[in-house]
Amino acid sequence: MTDKLFDFSRIFDFFTSKIETWHTDIMLYLSELSNAKMTAIILFLMTLVLALCLILVWYVKSIIASIQREKMKEREYRAKIDNRLDKTILGNNDYDDDFDAKDINRDELKNPEQKRKKPAKKAMPLDFDWKKDVSSTKKNTKIQAPDAYQYQFKPQKLVTLIGLIMDMLERNVDEPKIAQTIMYKNQHLNTEDDIIQTITAVKFFIYLCVNGRFQNLNSHKTLPQEDAALFHLANGDCSLALTLMEELIDQKIAKLKTMPEGKEQDKVWCEASNCATIFGSLAALDHNRLAASAFELAIEMNPRNVTAWGRLGDMYFREDIEEKSMWAYSNVLNIADEGIYTQQIANANKMMASYYSEMGSRDIAASMLKNADNFYNSIGINQPLTEQETKIVDLIETKQFENIEKIIENLFANKNFRQNGYI
Repeated sequence: MTDKLFDFSRIFDFFTSKIETWHTDIMLYLSELSNAKMTAIILFLMTLVLALCLILVWYVKSIIASIQREKMKEREYRAKIDNRLDKTILGNNDYDDDFDAKDINRDELKNPEQKRKKPAKKAMPLDFDWKKDVSSTKKNTKIQAPDAYQYQFKPQKLVTLIGLIMDMLERNVDEPKIAQTIMYKNQHLNTEDDIIQTITAVKFFIYLCVNGRFQNLNSHKTLPQEDAALFHLANGDCSLALTLMEELIDQKIAKLKTMPEGKEQDKVWCEASNCATIFGSLAALDHNRLAASAFELAIEMNPRNVTAWGRLGDMYFREDIEEKSMWAYSNVLNIADEGIYTQQIANANKMMASYYSEMGSRDIAASMLKNADNFYNSIGINQPLTEQETKIVDLIETKQFENIEKIIENLFANKNFRQNGYI
């Protein structure tokens, strides 16, 4: 009975007869077609086969890419685990930093009941000098705990850190240390160049206020007072500062119209261009397009303003105008003197490295990124603050807004701002 149910020869004969019938019908249909229709059918079949091949290739590539991503994640995970295993997590009161496994002798292993005495704990004075440059500080001998065991606080926007920048400037803190502190608080919400240029712009504006550069502006307009502009700037509002800077730029442009061509006129053009650059850096805290317009004006007044070219590239990059941003960074690399504009070159290299990486030029991207990292590592901007430094910064921040008026008063009395110019 089962042999009759599963008679494969009959099933084979059935399908063979069907195929022969279909083949006869198809050949008869094709023989009746014109050459044009036959060509169209052949092209359609070739297109269908090509589409299926492309889908197959895409599917295979997606599988390979997925496998590669999984392998990359696995390698990164293993590297992270290896790094954490290489580090020593210190206990609160267990052993001193000088304690080493080499000091354990065999007698202690044979007699576990004899406990080893703990070495004396060395005094750890609060050694934190605000005036000391990051690059000249001694290496911290304490082994840091892995990142997984560190408290991750919420990063602060750059505009909310202006008061801290002014406070530290009033204390005569070195700019690399200020940049390191702001980057630690900002947690890479902004680039290194954003932070450095913001500090420079704030310092430049304080210099202009302290030295009375806004006192002889247009008498027909009611302009804000310098101390009021600084107070608002410390609280994250740069509108009054921008108003004063705009009037100063207009004054210099009006002066240029009455000056004969020569070295003195070129000097005033450079001063006006620098003022427009500072205007742009302050505006960049809130308004990318306003800042971009200011940098374009600065370049129009001085086409060799390297800082303005770099900042213009930053603004284009923020607005996802990639081609223009790469054009601006290329101009930085073309006109910048390596001995003078090291910071601007580092920023251009870093920002262009991502572009070259996406374009497939990974060797060029790696070289440019290495050059940028060498500069940023040399000034220590990406180095985390020590525990003592963090406590000091937190203490300053708690009293910052209470003492802001006193800070501004001290800035006007600060000799460094009266002696050093930034134009």
